[in-house]
Amino acid sequence: MLKLKNKKELNQPTKIKTSGSTFKNPIDKTSKKAWQLIKESVASDLKFGDAYISEKHSNFFINKGNATFVDMKNLINFVEKSVFSKTGIQLEKEIKILEN
Repeated sequence: MLKLKNKKELNQPTKIKTSGSTFKNPIDKTSKKAWQLIKESVASDLKFGDAYISEKHSNFFINKGNATFVDMKNLINFVEKSVFSKTGIQLEKEIKILEN
């Protein structure tokens, strides 16, 4: 159990505000993981307000303090469109976005 915890801490952002893994791995479309497609398709310093892509794992999006719902949603949508534009692969969200 401790080995798995240490592996997660090495490869994923922990102890910060994220919603977890944002997109499912498109295993039926490519052998590449969602984070690989994002890393290849989007600049690593991309941000919308205080919403950022994690430097540690590009399928995790971070609220660096004051990101709004709109900031996070815009980041997610931009990444999704960028990956599709560059690779032709439509990523599917792993998270559920709740709106009024």
